[in-house]
Amino acid sequence: MMTNLIKHKRVEFSELFYDLVLVFAISKTTALIHHLHNGILTWSSLFDFFMSLLVLVNSWMIQTVYTNRYGKNSLFNIVIMFINMSLLLFISNMIGHDWHLYFHSFCWAVGTLTLTLFFQYLVEYYRKSTDTVDRKSIKGFLWMTGLRTFGVYLVALLPINLGIYVFVLSILLTFIMPITMTRKAKYFQVNLPHLIERISLLVIITFGEMIMGLANFFTIENFSIYSLLYFIIMLSLFFFYFGQFDHAIDETSNQKGIFLIYSHYPIFIGLIMMTVSMSFLLNPEANHLFVTSFFYIGLGLFQAAVLANGPYNKHYLRFSKRFYFIQAALYLTALILSLIFASNPMKVVSIATILTLAIEIHFAYFYIKQTKKFSTVGWELF
Repeated sequence: MMTNLIKHKRVEFSELFYDLVLVFAISKTTALIHHLHNGILTWSSLFDFFMSLLVLVNSWMIQTVYTNRYGKNSLFNIVIMFINMSLLLFISNMIGHDWHLYFHSFCWAVGTLTLTLFFQYLVEYYRKSTDTVDRKSIKGFLWMTGLRTFGVYLVALLPINLGIYVFVLSILLTFIMPITMTRKAKYFQVNLPHLIERISLLVIITFGEMIMGLANFFTIENFSIYSLLYFIIMLSLFFFYFGQFDHAIDETSNQKGIFLIYSHYPIFIGLIMMTVSMSFLLNPEANHLFVTSFFYIGLGLFQAAVLANGPYNKHYLRFSKRFYFIQAALYLTALILSLIFASNPMKVVSIATILTLAIEIHFAYFYIKQTKKFSTVGWELF
């Protein structure tokens, strides 16, 4: 029977150091959707953004799952981690609107990055101390990383017009493989507290990208009411996220962590969409209906993905249907009002601020009320 390794595993400094390269990678990926064309974002820009983010974050996730389950601060693992850092820097520098000029080099780099992940799992598979249960789990990741390595290396040998389709197919196919591998697998195990902490750190990095975007609003020349409203939006999103994943979620549950991992992709995408929308909303050349919709799609992805983890909360903090209904009603009301007033940025930003505050206050009220009944509130006013 599958059991969760609930004993907390310390996040190593080498892991935190590795995360630094993601700061640069996410910044380069965000830049892909920082520029409007005729007031909107082009489909090609959105495609470049989604595929780049998928490759980078998914590679980070595969490394994180390995470290979570098997990783030690051994010389082998640290060397592999540093090699991957250099490859991620190389890959990140090829992310841009002129990516087609570096397509084949990009594929060689992504293939090599995946190959190093394959070798990590392979070494663990043949380690004498690895038991039969772990080998069953590792075998699935060997198939996934092996197929991706083969597919991406193959793309590097093909003409770009054909290669791009094979590349997308290889990435998407191996992206969904862990879902199918672990759906009925009772042997897949994770250290849930460590996994939550690692993924939350990547969310903090993504919030860091939002802070860098807001920095332009906090200068002598640009400071205005928008600066304060955007800052309130960011704080509300932050408290909403960490209220769920730092306080409400049950770290002792026997969930496999797969839903936790995959539900974070819309969280990352949503945060970045909101980040770029904050500057778009005040751009006089922007199509206001488009940027308002783009902002709310990002917010909707973020809110829905956070709330979708509710079934994995502590038993007394699991959301009721009424809770979900109120959250959805708040979002839809704000969306409709914002679309009606899309031509007025002040009204749109004000409505968005009220919405993010409302969903966080609603969550906080629920958390405090339930915690007082069944447990002890983990923070004090002073």
